Amino acid sequence: MINKNRKLNVLIALVIVSFFTSCSDDDDSSQSQQIIEAETTLANLDPLDKQGRWLANGIQETNDLNELEESQKATITNYLNDLAENPETRCDETANNVFINTLQSENYPAESITIVENTFARVCSILNQHDAYWVSEVNDPSLPAPIQVINDMHIDAATKRVTVYAQNRILGQILAPAQVGPGDCTTAINGETACFHPNAVYLNGSGEELMEADDTGAWWVKHSWVLDGEGYQNWELGLEEDYGEGLWVTGILLEDGITMQVGDLDGSDGGFYNNRKPLLDNTPITYSIERYTPPATTPDFSLEWECTTATSSFDGLARSCPEL
Repeated sequence: MINKNRKLNVLIALVIVSFFTSCSDDDDSSQSQQIIEAETTLANLDPLDKQGRWLANGIQETNDLNELEESQKATITNYLNDLAENPETRCDETANNVFINTLQSENYPAESITIVENTFARVCSILNQHDAYWVSEVNDPSLPAPIQVINDMHIDAATKRVTVYAQNRILGQILAPAQVGPGDCTTAINGETACFHPNAVYLNGSGEELMEADDTGAWWVKHSWVLDGEGYQNWELGLEEDYGEGLWVTGILLEDGITMQVGDLDGSDGGFYNNRKPLLDNTPITYSIERYTPPATTPDFSLEWECTTATSSFDGLARSCPEL
């Protein structure tokens, strides 16, 4: 009888050990993270959430990094996806710095840490207040309606790359640039000859800049520079038969951390420049461009722009207007 009880107790003990071992395995399994795909993040975003799209981009870049271990990819992609799902936490600088420090202390590859840091910059930089589909109006007495001026402005805060796609429209029709390809000309609304604009690119919502029309998009003037870095050869948005040689311009960020100054900053061709800045005191936020020609200290002209959530002809996507 004693032997039978002893055997029964041993059997019960083995069952208990087996049960807790099984529970422990289940707990470990539940705690392991799965790699998040960019498509999963994108599918759950508001269609106007450009910052969320930057987080999905960071997830894609992380998953494309071959030197990362699977568990490392899971850690980073889950963190970025959590930020995408919880917009109010995206720019918690303390939490984001702790995450970066953790990656560094656990010897994650340097490139993966750079991806995360760049993603945080692209989501949280004050420069994003420039990023919008800006629209203004200019009255010309010779025309039957105001000219609508569009600046579709895109910011990559990590690289400080600024890109503006511009058009002039009247009564819903494109006025400038001329809707012709390289080497071609047409007759403008004023009856004069207008030829291909040297800064023109063809946009059809694909995310690519084309140099040949495919009847699905339109020609836009592209001006693009890197703040405190690379400039570009500039021709003003307009209609001309001969646009001349153009002018090299560069852009800098002024000391206030938000105003961009773009133009002939070395003074080699008159020293003109534009000051571009979002007007953060306005509700909703509007945008200002002022043109200066030294030595004058008052602007030659100024335009104030309003934001719309129109779809960008560049990537076929819309985004929300800037908010503080």
